[in-house]
Amino acid sequence: ALLNSSLLDLYLKRISTTMRGGFFRYFTQFIGQLPIHRIDFADPEEKATHDRMVQLVDSMLALYKQQGAAKADADRELFQRQINATDREINNLVYELYGLTKEEIKIVEEGAKK
Repeated sequence: ALLNSSLLDLYLKRISTTMRGGFFRYFTQFIGQLPIHRIDFADPEEKATHDRMVQLVDSMLALYKQQGAAKADADRELFQRQINATDREINNLVYELYGLTKEEIKIVEEGAKK
């Protein structure tokens, strides 16, 4: 969830090498520089955030699987909307986990659109 979040994706794009075509290198040397928040499982709030994030990731994986198996365009579109909503919820949890302000969230979300 953290690695796929808008926050850490934006951070990674700022520190990694851009390849031809605008692709980024997700090499260990760059991944290792990411500020991964370590969950304090003794803190009930952090544990609850972790558990909710795990639940959302499991849900996201199931939605992608269902979308891939869907036959109708309308079903695939429905699953895509659910995936997008789940992704937004994960991003919100990550923002909360890292203590981002509304202004910082705006910067991250604008940067993610680029």
